[in-house]
Amino acid sequence: MPTDMQIRPYRAGDERHIIALWNASMWADPIETAIWRTRYLLDPNFSVEDCLVATASSGEPIVGFVLGMTARSDVARDSQPSDAWIVGFGVDEQHRRQGVARSLFEHLEASWRAAGIARVTIGPYIPSYVTPGVDEQAYAGAVLFLQAWGAETQSRPLSMKASLTGYRSAPAISSTTAGLKSAGVLIRLVEPGDILPLLEFLVDHFEHWRPDAASVLSELYGSNPRSVTMHVALDQGQIIGYAQSRSERFGPFGVDQTFRGRGVGAVLLSNTLLAMRAQGFHCAWFLWTSDRAAKLYREHRFEEVRRFALMTNTLTP
Repeated sequence: MPTDMQIRPYRAGDERHIIALWNASMWADPIETAIWRTRYLLDPNFSVEDCLVATASSGEPIVGFVLGMTARSDVARDSQPSDAWIVGFGVDEQHRRQGVARSLFEHLEASWRAAGIARVTIGPYIPSYVTPGVDEQAYAGAVLFLQAWGAETQSRPLSMKASLTGYRSAPAISSTTAGLKSAGVLIRLVEPGDILPLLEFLVDHFEHWRPDAASVLSELYGSNPRSVTMHVALDQGQIIGYAQSRSERFGPFGVDQTFRGRGVGAVLLSNTLLAMRAQGFHCAWFLWTSDRAAKLYREHRFEEVRRFALMTNTLTP
C-alpha cells in the first residue's frame, strides 16, 4: 500500500464516500443511503472497528473500504462468537493493484484474530445479506483476490428469475392439490389465525426466515397488503410449510422435511406465482438456491441468472 495511505475505523462523515465506492466496486449490487443506514449502521452487530477505510494521511477522500460484521448480538442467529462476515469491500479504480485491499484485510484480520475469530464468511451475513457469496462473473477479480487471501469456495449457490407473463399452473398441480387434499393436506392463503402457529413453525424449522416472514405478515395485515403474499400448507390443521413473496421477489419458502417429496412445495410455489401475477407483477426472482433445488424452479419457468461463490476463510491461531 502507498506510504501516504492510512487505515482507520469508520466515521460518520464517511458515509457518502463508502456508498460511492460500494456502487462503483459492487456495481451489480448497488445500495442507496437509506439502505446503508437501516441495513448496516443500525444493525446491532455493526461496529466501527469492523468497518475499515483506507484514506490518504492528508485527509483526501476514502479510496477503499471493507465492511465486516461479528456476532456481537443474537441477531446473527446460529452464529458463534468465533464467527465473522465480510459483507462488502471495494477500492477506487485508480488505486487498485496497489495493495489497498490487501492492507484493509490484513488490518481487519489482525483485529479479528486478537478477538478470537476463527471463521470468516464472505457474503451471506444472514440478518441483512447482499448476496449468497461473490458473483463469479461480475466480481471475478474479487474471487481471485479472496482466494489469494486464503478463502476457499464451499458451495456455488445460484440466483434465478422467471417471467410471469402468461404463467399458468401445470396440469399436474391440479391433480397434486387434489391428492394432497384427500390425504388431509390443505394449501391456502394465510389467515390471521395462522400468525402465531406459522411463527412457531418457523422457529422449529426455518429460524433464519422468521424475521422476514414476520415483516411480510406485518405488511399483509397493515401497511402494504397489495405487494406481498403468503400461503401456508397444513396437515390436519397443523402448518407444515409456507411460501411468501414481496413485490417481484419470491420466497423464502419451505416445507417440513417429513412432508417433502409429496408435491407440497410445487403447489406452494405455483400458487404463489399465480398470486404474484394477479397482483400485476411480470416476473419473479430470488437470490439463493442450490442446484438440487433448482430442478423444481426450472419446472416453473425459472432460469439461472447469477452464480455465486460462497467462500470462507479459517483463521488459524
